[in-house]
Amino acid sequence: MIDKNKTLISGIFLIVMGVLIAIFGGQAVLDVYFGIVALISGLCLLAIGVYALSKKQPLPSASLILGTILVSVGVTLFTDFLSVGVLINFLVIVILGSGVGILLYGVYLLTKKETVPAIMNIVLGVVAIVVSVLYIAVADFRNVFWIIVGVLIAVYGLVEFIYGIKETKNNNYTKIKTIKVN
Repeated sequence: MIDKNKTLISGIFLIVMGVLIAIFGGQAVLDVYFGIVALISGLCLLAIGVYALSKKQPLPSASLILGTILVSVGVTLFTDFLSVGVLINFLVIVILGSGVGILLYGVYLLTKKETVPAIMNIVLGVVAIVVSVLYIAVADFRNVFWIIVGVLIAVYGLVEFIYGIKETKNNNYTKIKTIKVN
């Protein structure tokens, strides 16, 4: 049940982020988003590292170092010392890599005879690959890029949200059936 709630929440979050990116463009929204994510992740890793130190567990330094780096990145994103604009090329490469990963996962699902999620992943993967290659190759395309990325994120969030609702209903139906049988 917790996984389904996570799916619903992440679906809603992705829809909101996608709409914000599509409307306001990528950089301002992503500065805030990555700043928040970096701060929260960094603070969590620092807490894990401090906890490991207090319990004398081995290797807390990785958590402490990564947590410190993430907190630093989060703070600099909020102070405009560093902006996502500097990291855009890296982000485009991540989108290209993600597109390849999503495409391969879609092909894997197709071999498992799960056609609907397979087709969705294949289409999203191909679109992510094409969009990122166009961003790299065509300078004028960069103005439209964030609208497409925002719409893709929102659509993926909507699909994830609908899937979460469907799974919740299926589990509720199964529980009702088992109650009647007993």
